[in-house]
Amino acid sequence: MIDIQVGRRYSEAIYEIAEQRGDVKEVYEILNTVMELYINDVEFKNFLLSPLISTDEKLDFLTEVFKNASKENLEILYYIVLKNRIINIRGIVKAYLEIYYKKNSILDVKGIFTRELSEEQKEKLISKLSKKTGKQINLEVVVDKSILGGGILKIGDTVVDGSIRKDLNKWKEN
Repeated sequence: MIDIQVGRRYSEAIYEIAEQRGDVKEVYEILNTVMELYINDVEFKNFLLSPLISTDEKLDFLTEVFKNASKENLEILYYIVLKNRIINIRGIVKAYLEIYYKKNSILDVKGIFTRELSEEQKEKLISKLSKKTGKQINLEVVVDKSILGGGILKIGDTVVDGSIRKDLNKWKEN
């Protein structure tokens, strides 16, 4: 719960700054890269969390790792490290992306199917969902052989279950 609150508070401030500068995507890329490193690279994570390493050393390290980033975007990372909020980087990135999606009318949809969809099928599904919701669709397709056929769509908190397994279970209950 605290991670969500911290993530939301920091991401709102960071997004506002990035939007004013016209750097929304660049800031997201840096934050996402830091998050990926934090999650996947134990040495990176331990270095940034270590109380034995000075803040100046951590900032110098980030400067070296992100030497191609603008000074302004580096300052956002510095601020997160200075406030000891690197442990909340997942929440910050998640909330930042939510703000971006909301402001740009983008909707995350997870489609679960028995097999990978062709590009034509994906385009048709995206088109239908876009018309229905009035938003741009960011479709993630997941293959799950256990649903037998049909598909399941997860749109935010809503689940549309059009799977054969659901139909079989209904038939079995009746």
